[in-house]
Amino acid sequence: MNTVIKKTKVDPNGWLKVQAPPELENQEVDVIIVPQRPPAVEGLAKWRSLADEIQSLASSKEITDEDIQTEIDDYRAGR
Repeated sequence: MNTVIKKTKVDPNGWLKVQAPPELENQEVDVIIVPQRPPAVEGLAKWRSLADEIQSLASSKEITDEDIQTEIDDYRAGR
């Protein structure tokens, strides 16, 4: 049997309304609810905002690229 995908919105009371195709009339079906993921653009904007916030902290200005590279090297060397 083929899967039928329908998009709908959940109403404020938590109810869904979906009209099934006529060939499914009087048949028992399984319903799976899969929330839509927000567009990647929204997530990217949040990451950029977080990065900007972290970089604006006073303690971030004290860290140099050399400090970061030393920490990476130490980690890779198991120190």
